[in-house]
Amino acid sequence: MDHKTIHVLFVCTGNSCRSPMAEWILKDLLNQHGIENILVESAGTMAPQNRLPTNYALMIMVERGIDISLHRSKILTKQMIEKADLILVMEKAHQLFIEELVPLSKGKVFLLKSYGSGGSDQDIQDPIGRDLEFYRHCREELEREIVRVLPDMIRLISADNGDSDSETGK
Repeated sequence: MDHKTIHVLFVCTGNSCRSPMAEWILKDLLNQHGIENILVESAGTMAPQNRLPTNYALMIMVERGIDISLHRSKILTKQMIEKADLILVMEKAHQLFIEELVPLSKGKVFLLKSYGSGGSDQDIQDPIGRDLEFYRHCREELEREIVRVLPDMIRLISADNGDSDSETGK
């Protein structure tokens, strides 16, 4: 059965470390599992346009065999919010920002750590200005959360096709 493609958008502040790491971790997992119907992007609420990821983000992702050097930062736009099916944010403040900017986004914007089953209501702390070890901790936290939520994303695809009536974000 053909499944609808869903669009997942990761959001942080500067789109130079957390959200691009999350984007590329998910892309790598999808590639490993042969899942082609999840489109993944990232943006930042206060991102400068077209900047490279931070050096530490580049380094710690290469440690996992993931090259994010093609990533360029993007500022979050209303259009991005509107076209995304699922928006996963790093901090509660990002969720509030998005829901204020586009009130109709409520119900598709979730704190990454609270999305799906078994989540918590904690932020993923910004590693900007921190040491390499903190970046590693951030990457590991993102990896754990993305592995945890991937089954819920897959169920979202099925639900969008009428295969299931489960609510994945609750």
